[in-house]
Amino acid sequence: MNRHHHDDDDEHCSSSHAMTFHASVCQEILFNGWMTHTALELFGSAVAIFLAGILYEGLKYYREALHSKATSVTGDSRVNITKSECGTNGTCPGTTVVKYTMTSPAHIIQTLLHFVQSTSSYILMLVFMTYNVWLCLALVLGLAVGYFFFGWRKNTVVDSTEHCQ
Repeated sequence: MNRHHHDDDDEHCSSSHAMTFHASVCQEILFNGWMTHTALELFGSAVAIFLAGILYEGLKYYREALHSKATSVTGDSRVNITKSECGTNGTCPGTTVVKYTMTSPAHIIQTLLHFVQSTSSYILMLVFMTYNVWLCLALVLGLAVGYFFFGWRKNTVVDSTEHCQ
């Protein structure tokens, strides 16, 4: 594409933030350099956002799977489950209280993954706040497809890793 063409498009595309839902092809997304001018650019951005939604749901599942592994008998040996809650055979019939030590590898990994999940959830929220119908639709469809792929494997009904409850 020729750069002069984009300069002409920049005159037609304003970078002001819309406060209502719209279906414009011209959209600034997150950064000054991520500006769509054509339907193809918007479609490519929507695909990227769709994939980001799927990955976000995968990250949530992965964190829960790591936590479940830590609560099992074969989990991290530095994770302590109180014996009085689980009995002598080590199986817990109900809710398990997991107590990580602050420096255990499992807690450090969960902390780093929590950082990544928190950051990505706020970034995805900012994408939704563009109020571009196509980007919002791509995001919620990505989250739904991600939940479809990963959600059926979840062990809990209440999502303890969700930030917006």
